[in-house]
Amino acid sequence: MFALLTLDDLSAATPDGTPLFGGLTLALARERVGLVGRNGSGKSTLLRIVAGEIG
Repeated sequence: MFALLTLDDLSAATPDGTPLFGGLTLALARERVGLVGRNGSGKSTLLRIVAGEIG
């Protein structure tokens, strides 16, 4: 499988230190993918990290 996007052991937290996700590892091929989760679970943060908007 050719991975269009690969993340390895990615973690993120809110400014107050609350963990959003940790140890995220994934490889995405060129296909449609859905990202679902509860409000405040880090979906937008993950996409902003991938887009390079936040580090």
